[in-house]
Amino acid sequence: MKEEMKTPARRRRGRPSKANTLDQDLLLQLTLKAFAENGFEGTSLKTISDQLHIDDSLIYYHYKNKQNLWKQAMWQVITEYERQAKETVRLCKDQSTIDLGKSLTRHLVYFMAEHIEVYKIMNHELTRRSERSDWIIDNMLKPLGDRLTPIFQAYKRAGYEVNMPINNYIALIFGILSQFFFMDTMSKRLYDVDVYQQAEVDRHADLAVEIIFSSIFRKVE
Repeated sequence: MKEEMKTPARRRRGRPSKANTLDQDLLLQLTLKAFAENGFEGTSLKTISDQLHIDDSLIYYHYKNKQNLWKQAMWQVITEYERQAKETVRLCKDQSTIDLGKSLTRHLVYFMAEHIEVYKIMNHELTRRSERSDWIIDNMLKPLGDRLTPIFQAYKRAGYEVNMPINNYIALIFGILSQFFFMDTMSKRLYDVDVYQQAEVDRHADLAVEIIFSSIFRKVE
């Protein structure tokens, strides 16, 4: 499912031009991958610029420092998820409340399969308090929790039992939807399963929906 990234020609060293000579989207994709694989402390702007065959001064010119680059890479993914989620709601607006919840759950599985780097970064950063963990909480997890309150109320109105605190649900939902892709090397080595094959992603989405809407949320008889 993951596409090969093309590498631009190396830019000559010198004072960075104000012209739009930097492929910002590719830079942010590579940045996310580097932070996911090496952690924040283990990633340098030089490492990222070498992958793009550009001088690191060009990155400093646009982003000033590594922290800003990290935030912008994370923000790009958040923005893309919000755009896709809104489109899912628009396309499924005639579905019942529960079916819409299932569609959004399925969409999140597909999204995490494409952007597992975000989950890896979250796992690393949320192990301790830092400016970056606060940023993740304020810009990702708190907005998610705020949206879940009316969703839980809608599920109750639809006849489903909802007795789980939101903080427990957020922790469970990320594990159910994302851990399968997070542990891809285990699946490949022990079971010769490529978790990113479309059939595997589809199967995991089916299982996630089944678990969430038969165990976490139960229809009141």
